[in-house]
Amino acid sequence: MAVASPETTNLNTAVDDGSAEEGGRRPQHLDRLSFSLVKLPHLADYLPNLQTITNPLENNQFYHPSDEFYLSSSDVILRQTVLDLSGNFRSPSTSPHLSYPRAGPRKLIFFDPSHVRAAIVTCGGLCPGMNTVIRELVVGLWELYGVREIYGVKAGYRGFYSGEPVRLNPKLVQNWHRMGGTVLETSRGGFDLDKIVNAIQDRGFNQVHSFYSLVPTCDT
Repeated sequence: MAVASPETTNLNTAVDDGSAEEGGRRPQHLDRLSFSLVKLPHLADYLPNLQTITNPLENNQFYHPSDEFYLSSSDVILRQTVLDLSGNFRSPSTSPHLSYPRAGPRKLIFFDPSHVRAAIVTCGGLCPGMNTVIRELVVGLWELYGVREIYGVKAGYRGFYSGEPVRLNPKLVQNWHRMGGTVLETSRGGFDLDKIVNAIQDRGFNQVHSFYSLVPTCDT
């Protein structure tokens, strides 16, 4: 989540779109695009001495990632994905475009899978594919990363303190993608933040994967 006044780092990159003015010269405003990289909160900001380990995918006998598979700090996503390079509107060279670090696999990770206790929770409205996302996350954590303690939190955020989590594994979620809604159930509002945080700490969860829908739904 971006902070209200994000810290940014200016980046410049050369652009070659094949365009040229008469005489073979390119417009000067196309020579370089300027970007501002938004600094987002990171785990290392709060735990500066946290050690990293090599991604378990490197040693997975069924998965052989290429060097291009992993992302680095130079991989970004642009906030404005459609740019006008004509120079008639905002000039890319004088108005840096916001960019954000791209999410994805890294070669070095912060969580030792043997110590991970992952919680999965679905919140808010429903949307197609929620059970598929849960299933793929469970299978990915289990098969690719070797995580063995995966829990489903029932009925949204309040489920952290109102009931017992469900132990999940690939066999249990095998057919969840064929079901509608969310097998873990969901809820809207009415939660107690302090109780949620206390429950996460008491249960020893060190990863929380939260899914919610941004698609408008009709309540009946």
